[in-house]
Amino acid sequence: MLKITVKEKPTFKRKRDNYARKLKTQKLINYLQSELRSSTTHGLPYIANTEIHWFERLFWAACFILSCAIIFVLLTSQYTRLVEAPIVNSVEKDYLNWNVSYPAIVLCPVTKIDDEVFAYYINETLNRTGYNLEAYYSAIMSVSLEALNVLDLPPPEILELIKPEEYATIAVDLFKKFKNTTLQLLLNWPITVDTTMTEMGLCHIINSNVAILDDPTKWSDSSVAYAKNNIELSVHDIDFFVQLLNYTDVFKIYTVSPDEVILIGTPALTFETEGFLSFGVQITSTRASEDIKDIPLQLRKCRFRNEVTSNRYPIYSYNRCLIDCRIKMIFKLCDCIPHFYKPLAHERICNLAELECLLEHKKQITTLSTYNETMGRYENIDDLPRSFRDCGCLGNCEEDVFKNDRETYLPQEAMNRVRVSVSAFPKVRVMREIIFSFYDLFLRSGGVVNLCIGASVISIMELLLIALRIPIYEIMQIVKGIWRRYKKSQLPRLSNNKKQM
Repeated sequence: MLKITVKEKPTFKRKRDNYARKLKTQKLINYLQSELRSSTTHGLPYIANTEIHWFERLFWAACFILSCAIIFVLLTSQYTRLVEAPIVNSVEKDYLNWNVSYPAIVLCPVTKIDDEVFAYYINETLNRTGYNLEAYYSAIMSVSLEALNVLDLPPPEILELIKPEEYATIAVDLFKKFKNTTLQLLLNWPITVDTTMTEMGLCHIINSNVAILDDPTKWSDSSVAYAKNNIELSVHDIDFFVQLLNYTDVFKIYTVSPDEVILIGTPALTFETEGFLSFGVQITSTRASEDIKDIPLQLRKCRFRNEVTSNRYPIYSYNRCLIDCRIKMIFKLCDCIPHFYKPLAHERICNLAELECLLEHKKQITTLSTYNETMGRYENIDDLPRSFRDCGCLGNCEEDVFKNDRETYLPQEAMNRVRVSVSAFPKVRVMREIIFSFYDLFLRSGGVVNLCIGASVISIMELLLIALRIPIYEIMQIVKGIWRRYKKSQLPRLSNNKKQM
């Protein structure tokens, strides 16, 4: 039997496709007009109403677009305010209900060596190795980021007698011990005294919560954690003081927060003559409300103590962040770190000869600013900051700042005495509070949208539903088309099966 097929002309097919496309577009327009006429959003029913003059519809369309532009401008300014200044520093004056921290007192003697222990070390190593290591041990004790130029390097064969990993613990053994008779308090309160490694070498720190974390003998002890045990004073304890008797001949005194550490360049008082030195401290206290902890870090622009940025220490502070940045910079430049910093597992301790690298780059390291010529030597410059801002260190959300005040000195023979007290109990303190949050942004956004186009949450949901119906309808049509083609492809198979039966 002859089967006749009729070939469809291209022109007719193109016209048919154009007609179908126009019909589909017209259906979409009719749907939008029907839905927008009943919309509760102001302006849209007028735009979709074909019964009014086209010029009036154009007028309402221009007004709606202008209103949307006003919404965009106002909401952008509100969002900018949320990002740039969501927190305000207010002042509290209810000082009768406060406790303020007594400062941590850092004592860094100029002469750090205990002569008796030093002599024992020299004799012991002389008998064991046959070398006199007096200059070697002196260099281990005296070197610091502040005093790198005092190195008296021993010969290379002697450098191998002591491992660099032992430098810090040896320095602790050779360090002058803190005598119990040195410290006197007005009241018989318990107070901590720790031996701590700093950027100025070994020092004694009184009344610190974090000094134990920098004790070289406890660096490998994972059980050592932050513990708040500093002395806190109320307005009734204004007469409290700490007094030091005959600590050593020449030493530097630093006052910092009990939760902070000192850096190279921290202001200090130097006591180098016999007499009685008395000074007070002024306290500036900053606290944060509980709500601030719930907002993102990029909005509050400060860190709390538990928001650590490094595995080196279990707590965060601004100075510790700078120290960690400096250590990474030293490791990048010298491929090792000095023994007066706490090392991580992947970091190697420098021997005394390798500390010459620190002396070469000392200015860049202390200022945390890498020169262009230094950066040109490295392909990867991730750990080489151009300035301290590149370290990404944020301030502390809660902190106490101490400033020395009211210093007096009286000459005395055969005695040196230092007394540290609080000049005056602070009558005000700064409180960080949220002044603009996501809740405020949501409320103000609703007011702006309602003012400009009279839309509520329900109105916006109506528009959203209108917009969603279109792609849902298209998807359903595609699914139906696929299903029809699938059914048609099954028909020849069914007919063939019937014929075979």
